[in-house]
Amino acid sequence: MDVAGGAGVSAPDGIVEQEREHENAWYTRALRERFFEREGFRQLVAWNVAAFRRRVPLRADMRVLSIGAGLGDYELALASSVGHIVAVELSETAADAARQRLREAGVTNVDVVAAAIDAQAFAPRQFDVIYAMGVFHHFLPEQRRMLLARTHEWLAQGGHLYVRDPNARGLLRRVLEAWFRRRSTVHAEQEASMDPRVIEAEAREAGFRDVQIDYIDVIGGPLPWLLRTESRVFWQTVFGFDRAWLAIPGLRRAASQFALVARR
Repeated sequence: MDVAGGAGVSAPDGIVEQEREHENAWYTRALRERFFEREGFRQLVAWNVAAFRRRVPLRADMRVLSIGAGLGDYELALASSVGHIVAVELSETAADAARQRLREAGVTNVDVVAAAIDAQAFAPRQFDVIYAMGVFHHFLPEQRRMLLARTHEWLAQGGHLYVRDPNARGLLRRVLEAWFRRRSTVHAEQEASMDPRVIEAEAREAGFRDVQIDYIDVIGGPLPWLLRTESRVFWQTVFGFDRAWLAIPGLRRAASQFALVARR
């Protein structure tokens, strides 16, 4: 789960329902504790939006699909740059909160749909951009491959797919993930970090072209989940460290988060 939330895809043994129950319970707690209002998450969302916009050109007429909208942070950030966003979110609790936040912000070009992503009957080539922030690692491998095939069908010719997730090959993931999962209530049972090389191959198999992997952050992604400090200077230092680390080509692959960027 991420600030962006999760979404269900066809799965065996009631996994989608289990995920929905897990996310509803978790978001209820997160909203009560104002979990995502912390300074670290505010800066993380801004960092992720900047990374997205560097790789995906946006236009005012674009039709966009968000998979796993969560509380609507990315929709709030991107709505003014595109024509219309359909935001699909599995958790009814998160979807209701996203609608309220968008309404309070005066955003009128985002439709939030509370449902599993496989319940959607989108037309072929309906969207110019599809993004999923911290969502694909919720899926089992067969679910992920099915969703890649469907997103390829839903994208217009030349449209962009952007998928950001935890990097299983990242330094901190290798060292600390087992410890983090033991102490965290965030993760559902089937969640797992992803190997960028695997999803890259799966995207090519689904028919995508110009498939690339971008590396997003080192400590700036994981730390907001662990530290509550509201010091703006502290978080600026954290992301300054990430900026310096990622500028070194040989160290980029050790990043904690990666993004798959591809075109139809």
